[in-house]
Amino acid sequence: MKFTFAQGHRASVIHSPQHRANNFDALRLLAAVLVIWSHQFALMGRPTPLIFGNEPGALGVVLFFAISGYLVTQSWVADPHVRRFAARRALRIWPGLTALVLLSVFVLGPLLTELSVPQYFSHKATWQHLLNLVLQTQIGLPGIFASNPHPGSLNGPLWTIPIEVGCYAALALVGWLGLMRWRWFPLCVFLALAGLLQWRYSAWPHPEWSFALQYAMIFAVGSALSRWESIWLEHPWVTAGLLLAACSLLYKFGPSPFNGQSPLIALAGLGVVWGACCTPVINRAGRFGDFSYGLYIYGFAVQQIIIWGAANQLSFGVAFVLSIIGALFCAALSWHFVEKPALRWKPQRVLEK
Repeated sequence: MKFTFAQGHRASVIHSPQHRANNFDALRLLAAVLVIWSHQFALMGRPTPLIFGNEPGALGVVLFFAISGYLVTQSWVADPHVRRFAARRALRIWPGLTALVLLSVFVLGPLLTELSVPQYFSHKATWQHLLNLVLQTQIGLPGIFASNPHPGSLNGPLWTIPIEVGCYAALALVGWLGLMRWRWFPLCVFLALAGLLQWRYSAWPHPEWSFALQYAMIFAVGSALSRWESIWLEHPWVTAGLLLAACSLLYKFGPSPFNGQSPLIALAGLGVVWGACCTPVINRAGRFGDFSYGLYIYGFAVQQIIIWGAANQLSFGVAFVLSIIGALFCAALSWHFVEKPALRWKPQRVLEK
């Protein structure tokens, strides 16, 4: 199989409606499938396998954050304007999220709940679910999936969206302050976050916001690779080899528990390098649309509905395949009728004459 490196995507943004000649669309789809596959175990009440001590879903989220850090940094560098940057990010996150939350509260909830409709709409948790629209994560609705291994849960993956938006806001702030002009800044942020994560683990074994630190660190990996791309673009596989070697040394000799983060750092870096490549056939994964965001946000609900409808009697393989098909159908509808139309409102940079 022949690999070439994709040039000319410097000004692209994280989820452009136009297909680009690189592997990022395929990589995002893989990340979404990893998340769904990982959730399938837990939602069916089965133990989830671990890869280097991490659930497969965590690896998918790492890929999402690394790609986001890389491409969103490119977007900022191409047009360092706070209002336009914020509008682009908002148009990518909120239309799909809004459709999901409203569908959950006003359609799926009344259909799936064991409560009467008046009881459902008078329940405090029903209206609290709308707080997802202001990034206060609520994953459940009253009276749904009572017989499932995970009763009540409908939108589990939404907890990562506030972290993602926080990374966007931090990037806009440091960009507005002019710090992104310094190529070393994202790397310094990565090292600072890594050190802070190490300190938090040492001081408090299970801090509530350790995941936020972890994924912000991965976002910084992608951002750092974006700022140094003029160097490694010419030799991407040398860069990948050096990164893998460094992370292997960290995994073997690094301080605990930070050495446990090294596989995630390696995955983030290798994912960005491979994503920037242009592999025949694979680079056409997005030609029908960018379904990765829809797969991510709808997959959990589809899985719960299938498990509930079959009373959790399906085999793992059948349930997983049906979940992918159902989530892909929802993602296609979301892309073509919600997300893509919303992206047409993205502000464009006006070049000065």
